[in-house]
Amino acid sequence: MLNQSNLSSEERIRRAVRAAKQEMSPAYLVVLRNISPAAKLASAYSLFVMARDALYQQEIRRGCSPEEAMR
Repeated sequence: MLNQSNLSSEERIRRAVRAAKQEMSPAYLVVLRNISPAAKLASAYSLFVMARDALYQQEIRRGCSPEEAMR
């Protein structure tokens, strides 16, 4: 993952997901398939909140006002 500084946040995330998928073993994929939909949803929501907060902090560091960063 070289030269990430010139990539968009979205492309960095896509590359990280691709790299993570390549490292998953078949046994781990079986475990993931057996997780209940409710547990997957709860996990996805917590990740969404974490990503939203990270994007907010990124915009603040770039010099946006809190109102602009929330949009």
